[in-house]
Amino acid sequence: MPHQEALTVIARIRPGQVQTVKGILGTIAEHRGRWDIVPFAKLANVHFARFVVFDETADLDGNPIPPQLAMMTNVDAPLDAHLRDLTTTCGDGLDKVFDRCEDYPAPAGRTPAARLAFLRQHHKRARAFYVNRQGRTVQQIVREEQLRRAINEYLDSADLTRHSPEMIRGAIVAFVAGRSDLRWALYPPKPPLTLWRIQQIVNLVVYPLVAIVLLPLLLLLSPVLFLLLRAHERRDIPDTSRAPAEMVRRLRADEDFLMQNQVTAAGLFKPGWFRFLLATAILQLTDYAVRHIYNRGSLSGLSSIHFARWVPLDGRRRLFFSSNYDGSLESYMDDFIDKAAWGLNAIFSSGDGFPRTCFLFCGGIADEKAYKRFLPTRQVQTSVWYSAYPHLTTKNIANNAAIRQGLSGHMSADETRTWLRRFGVGNQLPESGFIARLLDRIRWDRLCHCK
Repeated sequence: MPHQEALTVIARIRPGQVQTVKGILGTIAEHRGRWDIVPFAKLANVHFARFVVFDETADLDGNPIPPQLAMMTNVDAPLDAHLRDLTTTCGDGLDKVFDRCEDYPAPAGRTPAARLAFLRQHHKRARAFYVNRQGRTVQQIVREEQLRRAINEYLDSADLTRHSPEMIRGAIVAFVAGRSDLRWALYPPKPPLTLWRIQQIVNLVVYPLVAIVLLPLLLLLSPVLFLLLRAHERRDIPDTSRAPAEMVRRLRADEDFLMQNQVTAAGLFKPGWFRFLLATAILQLTDYAVRHIYNRGSLSGLSSIHFARWVPLDGRRRLFFSSNYDGSLESYMDDFIDKAAWGLNAIFSSGDGFPRTCFLFCGGIADEKAYKRFLPTRQVQTSVWYSAYPHLTTKNIANNAAIRQGLSGHMSADETRTWLRRFGVGNQLPESGFIARLLDRIRWDRLCHCK
């Protein structure tokens, strides 16, 4: 079973062509899933995909940043196979969308090989990439939903009122075994490839070893680093402006068509070497955390996120964040404020205009009004958005996987009753790991005591 990857292709739009590109892409509100210029639905390994136009802007020194077109996909590995699929199955669509971008092959030379070279040249690696649960492929997610529906139909039609929980489970297993189209579910899914798992183990071990080696130096420098941090934080000037009402209206018009939603936000890094090094270190720690700590379906208490990525832009002058999540943007922001403010502060406090933090983890988005005013000023409209399973939440997906798991192996009486509730109101999420639970219990606001 493959793991999941993030593809981010970013190309500059030629002068004077931004509105033409936006016209080709349209908006989510306009096409509502019926946009098929680039037919992502024909690619069986794509979970989510989107196109975003980053408008022309300027950095903090007034230097212009040209407009850019970004294509993002969340896919089942290998990434090379996905790139080849894009250049063939979606080749004509890529030609139409990227035609007005710099470096894209001329019409006479638009072969799959030329498109592939362009995609590889303009691919930007995410500095941190969150996956709700590594190893769950598009095929697995879709088939396990079909499995749940088939079992529910069986339970609705069968008279099992006098059966014990163990007998009901046995009847369900027998039903699945008797269906040739469902028999695959009696076996657990294969884990990701051995090579990828070895790479993850190496990554898991190497970072703590490096930290141990650097610990004496970090302890020695910690007073200076804390003083520098507080000095920078006291000089920070939060952006108290509001996004124009028309811009907010356009952003909200693209939301709440499905069980899922999307968000893209981009901002400039604060100036100076200290902020740059701090941001680099925090993003590296974030990547480690989402690989090894927050890897059981919850990101610091947020269980609604399917995928998220953090990608540097424009020679590291900017950073953008994108995610696919369940529910409304309002509930999404509330979850961050209530459950993950410390992590969001650490990641984004090096961004220009972010609400003022205290010792990196405190303050910041704990000011709810300031955060909800700030986010729309950095939000970027997603023009095209695709989901392979738009009707499923992360809880649905986890519940379906647990239903499949319960078809094999031994269960106690209590476990059987818990499993059977998954066909009604169960939806019990897996528990986070020990370190994740420990971090999520820390009351960061009580530790800082800032003035």
